[in-house]
Amino acid sequence: MNITQALRVALPELPTRLISERPPRVHPDVVYKEHLEETGLMVRAFVPGVSAMFFFPPESWRLIQLFDGQRSFSEIAELYSAQTGQAYSEETVRDFAASVAEMNFWYQTPQEKNIKLMQKTADERRRMQKKTNWGDLSMITFPAVNPDRFLTWLYGQISFVYKPWFVALTLLAFAITAGIFITHWSEVGRDTLEFYNFADKSWFDVAAFWIIASVLLCIHEIGHGLTVKHYGAPVPAMGFLLIYLTPGFYTDTTAGEVKADRFERLMIAVAGVWAELMICAIVTPIWWASPPNTPVHDFAYTIILFTGIAVVLINWNPLMKLDGYYIMCDLLGISELKEASTLYLSSWVKRNIWRLPVEVPYLPPRRRPGYVVYAILSGMYSYSVLYIFASFIGNIARNFSADWGFLFEYGTAYMIFSGRIRTFWNFMKFVYLDKKDRIARWLKPSRKFILSAAAIIFTVLPIWHETAVGRFVLEPSRVSELRAAVPGFVSQVYAHEGQFVQAGAPLVELRNLPLVSKAAHARSDFDLADEKARSALLQYSDFGAASADRDRLMRQTQELSAQIANLSVTSPISGVVLTPRMGDELGAYVAPGTELVEVADLSRLRARIYVSEFEMYKFHPDSPARIQVDGSFRKHNARTAGIAPAASGIVPGLIDLTQYKGQQPPKFYVFNLDVENGDGAMRPGMTGTARVYGARRTLIGLAARTGWEFIGRKVW
Repeated sequence: MNITQALRVALPELPTRLISERPPRVHPDVVYKEHLEETGLMVRAFVPGVSAMFFFPPESWRLIQLFDGQRSFSEIAELYSAQTGQAYSEETVRDFAASVAEMNFWYQTPQEKNIKLMQKTADERRRMQKKTNWGDLSMITFPAVNPDRFLTWLYGQISFVYKPWFVALTLLAFAITAGIFITHWSEVGRDTLEFYNFADKSWFDVAAFWIIASVLLCIHEIGHGLTVKHYGAPVPAMGFLLIYLTPGFYTDTTAGEVKADRFERLMIAVAGVWAELMICAIVTPIWWASPPNTPVHDFAYTIILFTGIAVVLINWNPLMKLDGYYIMCDLLGISELKEASTLYLSSWVKRNIWRLPVEVPYLPPRRRPGYVVYAILSGMYSYSVLYIFASFIGNIARNFSADWGFLFEYGTAYMIFSGRIRTFWNFMKFVYLDKKDRIARWLKPSRKFILSAAAIIFTVLPIWHETAVGRFVLEPSRVSELRAAVPGFVSQVYAHEGQFVQAGAPLVELRNLPLVSKAAHARSDFDLADEKARSALLQYSDFGAASADRDRLMRQTQELSAQIANLSVTSPISGVVLTPRMGDELGAYVAPGTELVEVADLSRLRARIYVSEFEMYKFHPDSPARIQVDGSFRKHNARTAGIAPAASGIVPGLIDLTQYKGQQPPKFYVFNLDVENGDGAMRPGMTGTARVYGARRTLIGLAARTGWEFIGRKVW
């Protein structure tokens, strides 16, 4: 017997081995309840200290409840066999306990947890030491606290908020708040978007935003926790984290989801937003009643922008895993909808489009369209939110460094999308490994030569246009504004909005009886003066005076006749009437100079776009262009009709000038584009995007020039 065998016989068994072979037991504070799930009757269980919810069939739960840490496996097998009337062996019970242990369900004393940690391999320990809370800036977590005692005390103080009378009072306050929002929507809606833009904020604004958001998020999570306490469940953990340096709180409501029925689970999910809306309902009347530009008014308005429309749209949107998502999953009775739908869609695409050897999870046929639609919409929304967040960081950075703020935006985008880029790269490697043999068989030397030649030609041929893109508003190329030349009352209207009229067609008829009477009287006086002049000529008596009087009256008659002719307003061009509600002017008095009708020739339209001065070298006065009206897939050919001789600032609203914060915005040259509108599909006032085309360049030339321009703008 060697020394190892001697020690093994002589020494008593170590505590580690004794504890590891001891039968497991259920946590003494476990929370559980039976629920009717999609797959049938299941027992939901929550173990304090384990961030998960467990689902067990009722028969498995009855077996789990027999594990008290004192009974041996053989005793449990004998007892369970007696309860069920079926024979269960000790080995079967051991295997079941081991499978449950893999789920980290069994209760462990601090000593057992330490022993389990000591039993990890050295490699695992080193890997855990490297993975710290600060290792990934996408989510920095801080140690959680147990708020159960605090929430119990707080619930005792404010439990009246769950009384029916207080809920009715709260709903009335919500209705008043909604009424104020509706009457001030032009202000609240616009400012909500601008508030989260951060294009014109100081560091003080950023810090204030961070602090207020943290306080309100804490109140949001306390609302969840108090509702869990209201339904009789504990709240074991509440913590704080930073998601891409944005503050966030979380509350462990798993025990409430176990104890509560469906309605109560919905109330737990709704409670967070409800708490913030209650704050909004308190400060909205204060903002509405307080004088503008006072500290109380401004602070109340800031809280409204935090807790009003934005909190509802963000938290109750079911396309992200926030409160709205869990509400929808509970209503549909489908858990983990986002993961399941994404897995189904991605697996289907891999198998049916990429022809990869993957298994598509089975779904009932009636659910497949819904899963596909939800996976697409949630994916698009999630990526849009991530993109907006990267732009949000860029806006903050550009507010302090317009030249180099883009580095923060691109760095944030890389942090956000790096995991997805790696996933895409691994997928492409998987596709390559699956298809490389087939590609190798297809890619013969002759085909390699053809593809290489095509790639070289594709790179060196000048087939790529230099372009500039700009926004535009369509205008008529020819517009005639017809105004009243003489005063009068509108007696007839011969046209209406949108009507096509020929040149010379009557549009409006005016009535001016004093003018007509004066013209008739002047005509009579002229006829009399003409007779006197003729008589004086025949009688050779005072002809000069009579002739002068006749000429004066003739000019007066002509002037009055011209004014009478102006009572009939005709179109000088062929075109479309643009003036709305012309019939409303019937009987109205119009003074000289009043605009009566506007006629525009819409056979050709004009679009003005603004091209920055550093791009002017690409174009000439008759450069071709194409325009696309918003909401239309059709593109229309255009031609540059003229370029402004001098640079100028851009009209506000056409481009986002926030990217130039901190520096002088560039100057722009106005390009007037002439657009044929033969079919009349386009109308003045339509907006869209225009692209002007310059010379053709090679792909290498474009890349080199782009890099050189970047260096010139950012470094030189």
